[in-house]
Amino acid sequence: MTSASPEHAWAEALERMESELHGALAKVDPIPWRPPAGLGPIPEELQERAARLLEAQLHTIRYLEDVRQTTARHLAAVSSVPRAEIGPHPVYFDLIG
Repeated sequence: MTSASPEHAWAEALERMESELHGALAKVDPIPWRPPAGLGPIPEELQERAARLLEAQLHTIRYLEDVRQTTARHLAAVSSVPRAEIGPHPVYFDLIG
């Protein structure tokens, strides 16, 4: 860690985390998160920003879990459709139920 002030170091850490959060929603390949070393306690003036970031992360986790569950249901529905057979066989797919 450089000799930057704690406020500057924390601001950079929060900016990186915010960028990674936006990347998660933009379908960017995730970069494994590693906690910054040597930051010490978060400065008081950045606590509100960190709390907003935490809430955004929790919201994103819930959203991505909903997307995952919806995708799993769609995959299950698609998997239930019989494989194509030779010859003209009608296949019906219920999009509503």
